[in-house]
Amino acid sequence: MSEAEEATTAQAPFDGHDCDLILCSTNGVNFHVFKLILWLMTTRAVFKHKFTLPQSEFQEDVSSVPVIHVAESSTTLRSLLLLCYPAATPTFDNLDDAKAVLEAAKNYDMQAALNRAGDLIIAQFLSDHFLDLYALSCQFGWEHHAQTAATRALEIKDLGRPSNGFNGMRDITALDYHRLLVYHYECGLAAQEVGDSLSWLGPSYRDMQMWRKCSCRGSGVRTRQVADVGTSTMVPWFDEYLILSGKELLARPCESTLLESESYNRAIIKAVECNDCGSTVVKSMDRFRALYIAQVKKVVATVRLREAF
Repeated sequence: MSEAEEATTAQAPFDGHDCDLILCSTNGVNFHVFKLILWLMTTRAVFKHKFTLPQSEFQEDVSSVPVIHVAESSTTLRSLLLLCYPAATPTFDNLDDAKAVLEAAKNYDMQAALNRAGDLIIAQFLSDHFLDLYALSCQFGWEHHAQTAATRALEIKDLGRPSNGFNGMRDITALDYHRLLVYHYECGLAAQEVGDSLSWLGPSYRDMQMWRKCSCRGSGVRTRQVADVGTSTMVPWFDEYLILSGKELLARPCESTLLESESYNRAIIKAVECNDCGSTVVKSMDRFRALYIAQVKKVVATVRLREAF
């Protein structure tokens, strides 16, 4: 800001005239604040260094309130201060703005503001930026947020291929990325195993079409453990469905995989070609898929992101 330019005053709650300190952003916006709040939110050493400069280094406005020029833009500074003030919650226009606030909180050693910002950023951006948020969580040591973001990353098919790169990879170590890949793979294995043994099925399985005698049941089809009654031979189209859906889950171990499965539609098409299966297959498969999804979610939830060394 040139000397000819006049600073503007920030919007409430940073426009009060009873303040005892003014922070001026890089784009010339004055934030009227209270030293006590800044003192409470940061360490004494940082407060002394950042906000109690020698009097000769201060500028003063017409009301003789000290003015300190800081390195943050007004957008970043406002969000940071809102994190410090009680009963105030910022929202971020985009993830880059949120990252700038995190860096500012780190710079001023405002740990409480940093943790609060992490919670807000996860809540606001998780649905669209879970890989970048995984990277951020690793960068700032938020293991619980890293687990949340890693779980959402299960929606990515074949995670680890070059097409699955993301901006946040610049900010994390190879070890943190490896942790994510291992977690994704272990969840895939756990999900795939659900279809290999159906011992988790309850009594409701008994009246489903895939265990009834029908004209399409042949020899050479695999048997599986079913509920608590021992092994059972599958009808061919259902056996194929379990094999193919297991491969799909290995690559993408999440609920959406089963809801969007091509193998499901293929099984239905083959089943309706059988005079015995065709009349009830849709109802039976809908019921089975709901149980299948619930069990996959259950076993995947037991897999945890490995701790950093």
